[in-house]
Amino acid sequence: MVIEIEEHFVDQLQKCPISFQQKFRIIYQQLKIVDKPTDVKDILANAGNRNYYKLYIDKSRIGMMVKDAKLHILCFLYNQYFE
Repeated sequence: MVIEIEEHFVDQLQKCPISFQQKFRIIYQQLKIVDKPTDVKDILANAGNRNYYKLYIDKSRIGMMVKDAKLHILCFLYNQYFE
C-alpha cells in the first residue's frame, strides 16, 4: 500500500519518546505490505465512514484516511504525551 504522511504528523511524532516512535515505525512497515489497513493489528475502521481508520498505540490514537488508493496518515487524534 502506498502511504503518505502529513508533515504536521511528523512534527508531532518527533516530540514523542523514542519507544513510541519505534512502535510507529514497526506498524508503518507492516502497512507498506498489506492491502487493507485493518490487516494490521491495532487499526480499526471508523464505523461511520469506511475510508477513515484509527491506529491505536499505547493510549494514543492516530487518524488515517484512504483516498485515491493511498493511505494518508493525518494527525494524532489523542496523544498521551501532549498536554
